[in-house]
Amino acid sequence: MVEQVTGETICAISTALGGAVCILRVSGPAAQQISSRLWRGRVGLLEQRARELCLGTLLSSSGDVLDPSCLCVRMPGPHSYTGEDVVEFQCHGGSLCARLALESLLAVGCRLAEPGEFTKRAFLNGRIDLTQAEAVADVIEAGSELSLRLAGRQLAGHLGRRLRGLYEELEWVLSEVESRMDFPDEDLDWVDLDELQQRLDKVATEMEGLLRTRVEGEIMRGGLSLAIAGPPNVGKSSLLNRFLGRDRAIVSSEPGTTRDTVEAQLTMRGIPFRLVDTAGIRESENLVEQLGVQRSRSSAEDADLVLWVIDGSEEIQSQEIPADWACRGMVLKVANKSDLLSAPLPGWLMVSAKTGEGLEMLCDEVEKTVWSTTGGERTDDVAVAARHANLLEMALNQVKKAGIPLKANDWELLAIHLKDAMGQIGRITGQAVEPDVLETIFSRFCIGK
Repeated sequence: MVEQVTGETICAISTALGGAVCILRVSGPAAQQISSRLWRGRVGLLEQRARELCLGTLLSSSGDVLDPSCLCVRMPGPHSYTGEDVVEFQCHGGSLCARLALESLLAVGCRLAEPGEFTKRAFLNGRIDLTQAEAVADVIEAGSELSLRLAGRQLAGHLGRRLRGLYEELEWVLSEVESRMDFPDEDLDWVDLDELQQRLDKVATEMEGLLRTRVEGEIMRGGLSLAIAGPPNVGKSSLLNRFLGRDRAIVSSEPGTTRDTVEAQLTMRGIPFRLVDTAGIRESENLVEQLGVQRSRSSAEDADLVLWVIDGSEEIQSQEIPADWACRGMVLKVANKSDLLSAPLPGWLMVSAKTGEGLEMLCDEVEKTVWSTTGGERTDDVAVAARHANLLEMALNQVKKAGIPLKANDWELLAIHLKDAMGQIGRITGQAVEPDVLETIFSRFCIGK
């Protein structure tokens, strides 16, 4: 059961404070009337042409001038973002002007919007489906061009359209089944059972294709952790700095310089990573260094991917991965200081953190390892999120079960499986979704979106 929109008019600041421009958004049945009390232009706000940006003066609730050169646009519903009457003010940035303008809107009848409430109203008013609403947050949080592109396609409705196609196909099969239930003794022009099975198989194949994008969806939304580990003084921090193109970690010829983990964000081949530079793994009598080594081992063992780095110019056997390590993710063996070697080391990825030699090849191997070991399928279309995948798996299970009662002409049981599958798809798109699920989804949003 989808909740209904209240009759309240809401407002919020939709841009980050401190920028050059501040946008205040107002939405609801009284948005135009309330906003007109704070606006003075060449004509009154209610007389302005819809969707035309006009220059004027923004006033406080007491009539004082807040911004003498403010832009205003009114967007009557239902053809607005929320499906309601919407007014937006674009005034000069600065926290004081924004705060006073917001306080004035609250004083003349608005309520402060909750996180994500504008987008929630857009969904409840039928302007977007639930997958598009989720994509708004994904676009804002995108950490790479690839994740932004995938989120943008979902926001444009690509995932919703594919899911609605599945829903309509199951709905068509259900109509055939229900006609057989309602008119069992009639000799109607029913579709052949083989065709019904073919339609169910087609739906199952499409669902399986969407499910194969789950891994990429999780990676693009949450990123992966990449730990740089190895013995002391082999160039781990130099490699981190080379990846980032800046000096993030302290580099020294003194072993044990890094005594704690150093973290940074990096996008590599379109994949968002959380890079973790760890302290050199060695035995030490220094208590502080011991704690750093313990923390480093823990970070590396929990990482999705580990680069085990050694000094390629030194003897290899003493630098191998400790036998008692229990890494959760995959490990790539990297030999640094290739610029000091005359030949590559068999079984090691050669790189020079000093010159950058071998870095592109290392990045290629990281990308290859991510997709080959996760079982993920790369796509330029859409990538489902965990919530979508969980519901799709339940829907797919019901579609596969439907084949048994279809062969047995058990129409009632078949109808149950079909309705269950359709219900799971409806929970993804928002056709049938519980209020607590909506609350969880929109809690990700910031106020003003």
